[in-house]
Amino acid sequence: MYTVPDAEQLVGMELYTTGIPGFGGHLKRRFDDFVVEEIPTGGPRLSVRPWEPRPCGPPAGDPKARYVHFTLQKRGLSTLDVAMILASELGIPHHLVMYAGIKDKRAVTVQRMCVPARCAAQLVQLRLPNIMVSDPCYSRTPLRSGDLWGNHFRIRVRGIEVPCSEALQCVEALRDVPLLNYYGVQRFGVTRPYTHLVGKALVLRDYEAAVRAMLTTTNSFEPPGLTDVRLRLSERLAPTESMLAVFPKDMRHERTVLHYLIRHPGAFEKALRRIPSRIRTLFVHSYQSFLFNRIISRRAAVGAPLVQPVPGDFIVEARRAHAGRDSWRLVTDQSLEECRSLVLSGDYVLAAPVPGYATKLPPSWQSDMVREVLDEEGILLAQFHNSRYRAHDTPGGLHPVTMRPEHMVSYCEGDVLVVEFALQKGSYATVVLRELMKNHPVNRV
Repeated sequence: MYTVPDAEQLVGMELYTTGIPGFGGHLKRRFDDFVVEEIPTGGPRLSVRPWEPRPCGPPAGDPKARYVHFTLQKRGLSTLDVAMILASELGIPHHLVMYAGIKDKRAVTVQRMCVPARCAAQLVQLRLPNIMVSDPCYSRTPLRSGDLWGNHFRIRVRGIEVPCSEALQCVEALRDVPLLNYYGVQRFGVTRPYTHLVGKALVLRDYEAAVRAMLTTTNSFEPPGLTDVRLRLSERLAPTESMLAVFPKDMRHERTVLHYLIRHPGAFEKALRRIPSRIRTLFVHSYQSFLFNRIISRRAAVGAPLVQPVPGDFIVEARRAHAGRDSWRLVTDQSLEECRSLVLSGDYVLAAPVPGYATKLPPSWQSDMVREVLDEEGILLAQFHNSRYRAHDTPGGLHPVTMRPEHMVSYCEGDVLVVEFALQKGSYATVVLRELMKNHPVNRV
């Protein structure tokens, strides 16, 4: 039996799904060790191309359309980083740079993005390091979050602790096995999991606690000087210029808050408002993800079914582009056989709540389990409704309890294991590799 690392248990990932022997190793030693290719809804998979630092041609389609869609290939940058860079280059607010999903930072990734059509001439002339724009086309409609089927991954695992031939057998044993569909550690911060703590404080409207979680949460991977400053701030949340100087430039949200508090001591709520609303929304979503992880961990721990529904469960359509209000069903005694048939057909999957103000909790042991988790957290569903800050206001939803990697293949490049597979949106490739590696999550960042 493998012990789940504390870093994963802290974010609700309390169990492994399988007893497959872990072969260790590490990911992302190089950017091209982790390749992510977006699969649009109803369209062919995008492909990573050779880097060509030259402008692309003019957009196809009707120039009177309101938007221009394009393929964005990036290396060593997060999707949010790219959105900020493009917004700056094009002279538009960052929220007008739209995309269907967030891709890994330490990777080579390709995805569709969208900006207002008035930016087309500037867009096609861009030449930026580690960013490549291609295939622009005009569109009447914007690209929205969730407008994708999923992603295809090609991942190299270096430093495995067994012969590669044995690792291939482990991958084969994982084929077609339903895995707990945890939100991965990177959702929370791998070396310093804190985003869910900030999100919880935002839900509770405790803005000092949100700032405290952001600035004072420590970890063993940071330089001692930074840890010392965090400890000093935990004693007295009154930053100084010398403290600000210790925070690295890439910690821009922490630095934004510090900079404001130096000039406006104690103004925690206003300091947080300096962070882009999109980022504050991610903090709240991170807390919801933590709650979901805890809920499915508890379900698995009590031995409840993870694939087939029982009365009191929810099932959701498996391959919808958007989870609309009509895409889920509550399983009752009367509908049980029909719902199980829908799951067996692959049209629906078993789901659990991602808690929010609109979460349904009908009388059932499953709802009691959700309430237990919320009670332990000291959270009410109504607190996810925030009429003052739209960025903190979230209705919640349903998320599949398990996932299955599709089209999985594996092979060896010398002593390096290569694994390829596709996942539907909302599932994490690192959670799949977690079942095979069974080591500390820092090996997967």
